[in-house]
Amino acid sequence: MFFGCFDKGKLGGTTQNNSLTKVQSAQANAHASNECGRPREGSLLICDEFRSRFESNKYLCVISYSNECPIAKSYIKTIQNLVKRFGVTVQFCLLDPGVGSRPINGLDDLIFHDNYGVICGRFGMKVYPQAVVYNCLTRSKIYSGKIDDRAVSLGVVSRVATKNYLFDVLTNLILEKPNTVASNEAVGCFVGPFDSIK
Repeated sequence: MFFGCFDKGKLGGTTQNNSLTKVQSAQANAHASNECGRPREGSLLICDEFRSRFESNKYLCVISYSNECPIAKSYIKTIQNLVKRFGVTVQFCLLDPGVGSRPINGLDDLIFHDNYGVICGRFGMKVYPQAVVYNCLTRSKIYSGKIDDRAVSLGVVSRVATKNYLFDVLTNLILEKPNTVASNEAVGCFVGPFDSIK
């Protein structure tokens, strides 16, 4: 059973205290909604920290990333360019899926260590790198999938992208156009297993 983030307005009076309940992380297959699992105190604290750091803008782009994964490492320059181009309007987060990743040079403030898989589960992140674009006001997922089409399969990464999925999604947001990019299955290293909250 996965325990994830809830919208505070739907908690039904749940209160936080200092005790942390043991949380078992399952595969990160929950939808990017606020009801991705039953709330537990430990996961609520993680969700609160994440929201306070990353959900103050209208749009959030979460990219699961670790420099332990060769595919993810091949996207360092792409991620830097995306943050440079869209970072004024879109809040970015580099989500470390519990593997102790070091931040990308110059993007230290964007890293969030998700050792328990709470945020990965909330956004349905199964591999890294995987991008999720989220509307923080409506609490709805706009896009989930590949950054571009360079990652063909595990160990196979093309030099040049022919489809820049994430760039196109973010461009549509900036231009206030409807998103026309369909979500897809990201290719990368699998997230987990995660620690348990004790």
